Amino acid sequence: MKLLHTGDLHLGKTLHEASLLEDQAVMLNQILARLGEDGYDALLISGDIYDRTIPPAPAVELFSDFLVHLTRDFPDLHTFIIPGNHDSARRLSFADRILGEKHIHIIGNPEQTFSPINITLKNGHRTAFFLLPFLSSLSLTALRGPAVESTSGEFDFNAVPQEASPLVSQADLAREAARRLSPLVTRLAQEGVPSILLAHLFTTGGVESESERVFLGTAERVSPELFSSFSYVALGHLHRAQRVTDRIHYAGSPLAYAFDEANTVKQLVSITLDETDPAFPLTVSALPVSPLRAVRRLSGSFTDFYTGTQFDSYSPDYLEIHLTDASLVANPMSLLRQKFPFLLSIRQGTSTQAEHQRDQGMDEMPLGDKRDPLSDFSRFIDLLYGENDPEKELLFQSLLKECLDEA
Repeated sequence: MKLLHTGDLHLGKTLHEASLLEDQAVMLNQILARLGEDGYDALLISGDIYDRTIPPAPAVELFSDFLVHLTRDFPDLHTFIIPGNHDSARRLSFADRILGEKHIHIIGNPEQTFSPINITLKNGHRTAFFLLPFLSSLSLTALRGPAVESTSGEFDFNAVPQEASPLVSQADLAREAARRLSPLVTRLAQEGVPSILLAHLFTTGGVESESERVFLGTAERVSPELFSSFSYVALGHLHRAQRVTDRIHYAGSPLAYAFDEANTVKQLVSITLDETDPAFPLTVSALPVSPLRAVRRLSGSFTDFYTGTQFDSYSPDYLEIHLTDASLVANPMSLLRQKFPFLLSIRQGTSTQAEHQRDQGMDEMPLGDKRDPLSDFSRFIDLLYGENDPEKELLFQSLLKECLDEA
């Protein structure tokens, strides 16, 4: 059995207010091309189909066209879709029963997770798919209380806390889901049926990116041990492709959606699973995605970019430029966009050097008396407007100097 795993499409997303719909159309066409290259049995899309709960109409049209191509070009392919934390589960699962008749399976209600969707391959072997959408607070009820983690790190799915509490955190919700799923997966394995899980969550030890909606605290991190009994777990939510265990993987987002993902290779995950072997051995490989425009961070002096030629080959790319000049350059964005039309962010001055060090893991933001007010102000302006404003920084610097002189 061959599976193609992706997720975190974030259709309708913008990068520093630049629309990415054209880039996303190219990316979806590459998924279709991959499906046509090697006889896949299923496509797994692990959440965050859209970037907002109410997506813009062009994003909905883009995904609709994609589904039309799937059903037309690959009538025997099964597509499995779950909503992520950016999606509206109810909107995404609209017409799910009709779409299911076309082999497009969407589960938006977590309570439906525990009724597997079974497909039978041409060789007669059956595979069970469980679709676990993003678990919002109170979306599941503890039937016998959440699973309890022992001191050894293993989970007792039958243990019941003396005082059952409402399931609010991701960790508790995931434990309850795993407690209910565990006997189903065990029974399927005894029958010689492999089980595939789609889930949208943040596993303990996962590496996140700037473009994700970050959760604070360990209560939102889920132990991968909860789902270790599955033949394969297709995860979404973290945008960096990563292996959690041999059978649990994040495909990552198929496009870079933040500059901290610059120069990283985006991919789809191809899985081949032998359903005829009782151990269900599998092989996992990465299929690179070629973006319409790369996302890059570049560093150099203003002259290097404005009159030099060393960076000219990056003109077609989405750029964040760090100017290393000792003094601030006035209005660099409009000047450099003449050569770099997809320049989206500029950082310069002392704040640039500090942030570049932080990005490289070489330094931390200074605290207390060691903090630089101009650097803090630059960060604040960048947070508000998505880019530095040299005029505001010069004015702030002047006011700061007057205050210090008066002091």
